[in-house]
Amino acid sequence: MLPCLRHAASVPPRRICIRAFSGADFQRILSQTLDPIAQSTPVETSPQPSPSIQHEVEIPPSDDPLLHYLTSCIMRRGRRARASRTTSKVLLYLHTLTRAPPLPIFRKAIEMASPAVRVVNNKTGAKVIPTPLPLSEKQRTRYAVEWILAASDSKPGITLEERLARELIAVVKGKSSALDKKEAVHRTAMVNRGNIRATRM
Repeated sequence: MLPCLRHAASVPPRRICIRAFSGADFQRILSQTLDPIAQSTPVETSPQPSPSIQHEVEIPPSDDPLLHYLTSCIMRRGRRARASRTTSKVLLYLHTLTRAPPLPIFRKAIEMASPAVRVVNNKTGAKVIPTPLPLSEKQRTRYAVEWILAASDSKPGITLEERLARELIAVVKGKSSALDKKEAVHRTAMVNRGNIRATRM
């Protein structure tokens, strides 16, 4: 026996597993072989519409007493409808700048800027005695609204509603001149608190 045949006889035979293809597999292989361009071309899918983001805005009641009072303070020459629109735009600016319900911010600003007392000058002969007096809730609100409206003139913005909204946010942040006026009044009242008894006597 030749050496090459002897070597071939000594090598054990390999087992080859042959899988029988079904008709569906044959059609799939045939389509991949005959139409490679169709397989490589991506299938265009229609884009899914992105869900729209909706921001909920809490609409305050129209008969809110604090908003009604602000409208009365803003009103000029009896134009209440115009003042009401300005108040509504103030609330809209508050929501736009803070992305929060505007009415709680407005109430918080009025509460923070409201003084507890006022100082009046009582003249006794040639002497003027500064005397602190307590304020009612309506008087406190009036002082707060007047101070905030006066301080809003220095804020950036073309319209009154934009300046007023920025001033209300500044009051809540503690960076307003209305708070400085309140602190000055309280400081003067604290210094002259001894004049209350002297005036009564």
